[in-house]
Amino acid sequence: MKLIDITRTVQEAPIYPGAAPTAIDRVSDMNKGAVYNFSLINTNSHAGTHADAYCHFLKGSKVGMDEMPLALYYGPCKVVSVPADTLITKDILLGKIESAERLVIHGGGQSYLSKCGADYIAACGIKTVVTDAWSVAPLDNEAQIHEILLSAGIAVVENVILDGVADGDYTLCAFPTKFGGCDGAPVRAVLIKE
Repeated sequence: MKLIDITRTVQEAPIYPGAAPTAIDRVSDMNKGAVYNFSLINTNSHAGTHADAYCHFLKGSKVGMDEMPLALYYGPCKVVSVPADTLITKDILLGKIESAERLVIHGGGQSYLSKCGADYIAACGIKTVVTDAWSVAPLDNEAQIHEILLSAGIAVVENVILDGVADGDYTLCAFPTKFGGCDGAPVRAVLIKE
């Protein structure tokens, strides 16, 4: 069994436009005579590799990260490469994802779902979409793409790193931190290859 860490180091991950970078401040430092090391972390709920809760984009939803079904974040998945720097359409996905339970999109960090791509993923019954871009959606269509996926009960994990990961079948393990009522949370995402 091989474990492949696809989680970005938070401080090195692409930052959502307009968001502040993550700051880690050491408030108790053993190198300065303290008995232990202790840090304060200042970040947002969608920094680095993270999961989106249903309440992130679904108006009226109260399902935060603590209520997201854990089964969405663990199980068989398929890594599929798409052209870099592109809008991912149904035609790009056709014939590649139909048997997938969970889909991991390898698009060079700059490929985003189109409406027809998101609709097709939902129609295929996929449980989880993971992307190496900072979002599943382009900036000019964030709400619609997220609404299509989240309203279909699909979990979204964004901002993974897939350098050197071959297309194929894996097991995904990407449990989010349990923040009560929060719209997103950090994830330690791993692909398992038997």
